[in-house]
Amino acid sequence: MLDELFADYPCTPPSWSEAQAVRQVLALFNQRLFHRRDSAAAATIDIGVLLLQGDDLLFFQVGAVGLLRCRGGELQVFPAASESELGRSPELAVIQHSLHLENSDALLLAPQPLLALSDPANLRLARLNADELALQRWFRGLLAAPGAALLLCGASERQPPLLAAPSWPKVCGAHPGQRLDGWTLLGRCDYGPAQRLFLAEDEEGRKALLCLAEEDGDEAFWQREWAIRRSPVPSLLPLLSSRRPRTRAYWLWALPGPGMRTLDEWLAQRQKLSAGELLVVLDQLIEALRALQRRGMQGLWLGPRQILLDAAGNLCVLAEGAVQLPGERRAAAPHGWLPLAPELRRGEVMESRAEQFLLAACAYWLLAGRWPGCAMPDGEAQHYQPLGGRLTSVPAGWDGVLAKALAPRPEARFAALSELRRALEDALERGEQARREEALPLWRGLALVVIGLQLCLGLWLGFGG
Repeated sequence: MLDELFADYPCTPPSWSEAQAVRQVLALFNQRLFHRRDSAAAATIDIGVLLLQGDDLLFFQVGAVGLLRCRGGELQVFPAASESELGRSPELAVIQHSLHLENSDALLLAPQPLLALSDPANLRLARLNADELALQRWFRGLLAAPGAALLLCGASERQPPLLAAPSWPKVCGAHPGQRLDGWTLLGRCDYGPAQRLFLAEDEEGRKALLCLAEEDGDEAFWQREWAIRRSPVPSLLPLLSSRRPRTRAYWLWALPGPGMRTLDEWLAQRQKLSAGELLVVLDQLIEALRALQRRGMQGLWLGPRQILLDAAGNLCVLAEGAVQLPGERRAAAPHGWLPLAPELRRGEVMESRAEQFLLAACAYWLLAGRWPGCAMPDGEAQHYQPLGGRLTSVPAGWDGVLAKALAPRPEARFAALSELRRALEDALERGEQARREEALPLWRGLALVVIGLQLCLGLWLGFGG
C-alpha cells in the first residue's frame, strides 16, 4: 500500500510546489484508505514527511508520528496530533510545521509511542558534553524500532543540485510487444481511444490499461491525471501509478471489471432498454460527471467507446479529454466529436450545463439508437425530434425533459444535473400514476358486475326456496 504513496509523488503536475505535491499525495492516500476502511485487512497507518528546502524544513504530520529536534543542549518535541488520522474521513487536514535549521541540528522522526518511551534528558546531556558514544547508544535503541528515522543536517551549500525539469514526449507508432518504462504492450483494446489504448503488463506481472497521450506531456497532461486521481467514485475507472518514473506521455488505468462492454455493444445485447434501466445508467454517469466537475474538469468529451457496462448494469467511464482543466487555459474541442454541446463547438463561455447536454444526448442515443440532430456538428439549427411518436417505450413527458436539456443555449437548460434527473423521474411517476388511474374504473366496473351477479344469485335461490 505504501508503494502507491511513493509512486504517486512523481505524477504530480510540474507547476505544483514540493509542499503542495506532498499535501495532495497525502490527501489522495487518505481517500484510498477511507474507501478501504471496511476491509478486514485495513491497517492503521501513521505518516510523517520531512521536506528539506535549503536551510528550512517542512514537517508534514498525519497520525501518531512525532519529531524530536536537538540543538546544542536544547530539545524541541513536535508530538503527534490526535485529531489527525488517515482514513477517518474523506478529507484530510495535514498538520504542517515550518522549522529553520542550523548545521548542528539533529532530528529524530519516530512513532509517537517510541518518542514517549525515549529519555530526552540523556540525549540533552550527550549533546552538551559532545559525547559521541553516549549519543550513538541513545539513538541505536530508537533506530532499531520500526518506523524510526534519523536525520543529521549538514551545511546548506552541500545540498544536491536541482535537476532540470524532465520532458514526456508522446509515443508514435506504438505496437504490441513494445516496452515503455517496464510495461510491455500486449495488444490493442476494442474500447476507449481508438489505436491508443493497450492492455499492458509490467515486470512484476501487474496488468493495466496503457493509454497513449495524443500530445507531449505538459502541464495540462498532469492536471488532467490528477483531477481523475482525486475523483474516487465507482463509476470512474481509476488511474494507477507506475513503479518506475514515466519517460513518455501515457496514463495507466486499472483494468475494468469482468464482462465490461462498450455502451453500444451492451445496448445491442439488451435489444430493449426500460425506463428504469436507463435511469440506473444515468445515475452512474451523473456520479462520474459530478466528481470530475468538483475537481475543475469540465466540458468532457465522452462517447460510447469511453463508457463501459457489464451485464448487471454497472458502469465505468474512461475519462480522458475535457475542454477545461484546473488552472489551465481552455482547450479546443475535438473536431467532429459526438456528442458535444453547441457552446463547446462555438468556443463560447462554458459552464457545467455542457455536461447536462452530454447526459441528455446519451439518454436520447440509448432510447433511439442514434444521436439527436441538435448534437450533430451541423445540427445547431435543427429542432428537437420527439421520440414519443416512434418509440412506444418512451415514457410520457420525457420528450419535453430531453428537449429542455438539449437546448442550443445553456441558459435554456436545467440549472443542474440533479434537476434533469429529477424531471425524468417525476415524468415517469406521473405516467405510472395516470396508468393506475385509467385502470381503476375498469376494476370498479368488474367489481360491480361481480356484486350484481351475487345479488341476483341470492334472490334466485331465495325465491326458489
